[in-house]
Amino acid sequence: MLTAGLLAMGCGGVEPGMDEQAALDTREDAQLFCTQEAFDIVYYSDATLTTPVGHFYCECFETAWSFGRKTQFKVVEYSRQCQ
Repeated sequence: MLTAGLLAMGCGGVEPGMDEQAALDTREDAQLFCTQEAFDIVYYSDATLTTPVGHFYCECFETAWSFGRKTQFKVVEYSRQCQ
């Protein structure tokens, strides 16, 4: 009985509700402060580079921003040193 009860309850804590998960999927987190560099990187779901799933952006002397998630499949849109 105890085993059946534990299996019915699941393990690992409470799953996030639909609203909570949606908020995590779309949140924007402030990252590091950009100093002597600027770049724009788009992350994709797979090697076909057709479905973007994340973005990392840094502009000279501003706050870096990251959206979505980082993967191994990325395209650097631009990268340069700041004056």
